[in-house]
Amino acid sequence: MISTEEIVRATGGVLLNGDMGICFSGVTQDSRRVTPGNLFVALAGPRFDGHDYVLQAIEAGARGALVSYWPENINIFELHRAISVIKVPDTLKALGDLAAYYRRKKNARVLALTGSCGKTSTKEFLATLLGVRNKVYKNPGNWNNLIGLPLSILNVADEDTWVLELGTSFPGEIARLTEIASPEIALLLGVKPAHLEGLETMEKLLQEKLALFEEAPRAYWVYPADQEEIKNWVLAQNKDEKISFGFCKDADVRGEVLEITPQGTKFKLEVFGKSYEAFIPLLGKHFVFDVLGALAACLAAGEEIETVLPRLKDLKTIDHRLQLRKIGPFYVIDDAYNANPGSFAAACEVLSAIGPKFSKVIAAVGDMKELGDQTEAFHEEVGRRLASVCDEVYAVGKSALWYQKGGGDKVKTFAEKEALYAALKKNLVANSLLLVKGSRAAAMEEIIAKLEKEEA
Repeated sequence: MISTEEIVRATGGVLLNGDMGICFSGVTQDSRRVTPGNLFVALAGPRFDGHDYVLQAIEAGARGALVSYWPENINIFELHRAISVIKVPDTLKALGDLAAYYRRKKNARVLALTGSCGKTSTKEFLATLLGVRNKVYKNPGNWNNLIGLPLSILNVADEDTWVLELGTSFPGEIARLTEIASPEIALLLGVKPAHLEGLETMEKLLQEKLALFEEAPRAYWVYPADQEEIKNWVLAQNKDEKISFGFCKDADVRGEVLEITPQGTKFKLEVFGKSYEAFIPLLGKHFVFDVLGALAACLAAGEEIETVLPRLKDLKTIDHRLQLRKIGPFYVIDDAYNANPGSFAAACEVLSAIGPKFSKVIAAVGDMKELGDQTEAFHEEVGRRLASVCDEVYAVGKSALWYQKGGGDKVKTFAEKEALYAALKKNLVANSLLLVKGSRAAAMEEIIAKLEKEEA
């Protein structure tokens, strides 16, 4: 619960209607998802303006609204006095300010994490591992931006430990999100080519991600020892409360992959020199890397390694993230959630490791988005990787020819997914292994859905 008075104080807003004592049970920016007692935040974007839906939200049961101007379709003199309307200069900034206030009010232990790959999976891992002794909250889905993160925080119930994923598409976003989350533990998974349209270069992307540490100087820093730029930057800060993870020999929490099978990945774990054997029911070295980051963050949170290790067997990733499934006589690695060069490299490692167990290895791939002026080069690179581990590659979309340029004759190109599927289905044989992957906009999961329907 949060009161009108608290909202006014946190945002510097002006109460246009209502009462300082009116309280809210939750916060939303979507008038279609209002539940009675909510505060509705009128956000404006390039294709919509939430102020057009304030009345609809109130009629749906909202007890108040946060606005930057008075909506023309509402007569203030007819509005019930039990409805609070607070005016602020910028509703997006006010939403973040309100979330920052609420985070301090709740006094929870907050772990914030970011990185180019593996954020959502690592968030899931942390929630599972920390759930041994804590009531854990995690931001839902990919609610990791300047809208999603504040809404996540403002709708927390009574959990005492929060695991918050931070994402970025443009400069300054991580800094603002870190300011809002104010974490006690900050985990950086690493920096690889992604979102380069908004961030332009790898150097700028690195600086954007390092803002997690810069804006949380008193947090416990958890960082990848394998990435020299990050390690050197962290060590130059002369900070005591830090812990590293990775595959290199000087990592505090170190892993060494022993075997990748269709059932999962076996690895050797060293924690400050003490060795353990470990297994996760997930495919690939990159998942081991994410688990190492999660284990290091658990240690930073005061957990004992022996307490959390038994939970490794329970780890799960979210849907469409390198999930091996049997569909009819075929095996499918569903990695359709998203794609960038780093995640493609991880998928190719898995294909290389388990591919020999199958009769044929095939990939069906769509575009990688948000790679800026290096888009063509990155698609060529991925095309080469795929050709080195696959018998056949089927590529669709604007970037299909770039995949083919890198992968050569093994890569077949298609303008539409329907044509790709028709050709793919003709060449699938029993015990084939099929990787399906592409950026979110490519919606490559449609290929899997069609295969499931035909093989049901």
